[in-house]
Amino acid sequence: MMKRILLPLAAILAACSGPSENPVVEATYDYYGDTVQVTDTVSLPQILAQLQGGNDSIYATFAAPISSVCQVKGCWMQLDLGNGQEALVRFKDYGFFVPMDAATEWAFIEGGLTVDTLSVEWLQHQAADAGKSDSAIAAITEPKISFTVMASGVALVQKERVVSDEAEEHDHSSHEH
Repeated sequence: MMKRILLPLAAILAACSGPSENPVVEATYDYYGDTVQVTDTVSLPQILAQLQGGNDSIYATFAAPISSVCQVKGCWMQLDLGNGQEALVRFKDYGFFVPMDAATEWAFIEGGLTVDTLSVEWLQHQAADAGKSDSAIAAITEPKISFTVMASGVALVQKERVVSDEAEEHDHSSHEH
């Protein structure tokens, strides 16, 4: 009886872990772009440590929760890197998109993660272009670290699909399989 309680509890705790924890990789995935080898992931803290250690770009496969997705067509997504940091993910050659309802899901991403320092001047210019007030623009006094990813592939855990009990029989007479 105790095993029956502990196993679901362990699954719930694993699902509620922070962004530094990789999700369980024993699942079925939908792939966008190149097929991602989810079992070959590098931990996000390890990648961030390499970037803070002097590397300005790292090509790897890693997992992180999605914080937002482009609501026009899924052409970019933001990842939660933890500690209030996010990474903007774009897709190689604009060759694929992710579902617009993927926010809060874990994504396995293969691609190049880059860190940049955005200058105060650039941030102020961006704020002015966005129509921010003069006081909001003047309040920008520190450069900002920016993380970007050029993804060659993304894997998302397949969502359960509702299958109708009244599914029609498929007629094979007009084609071959």
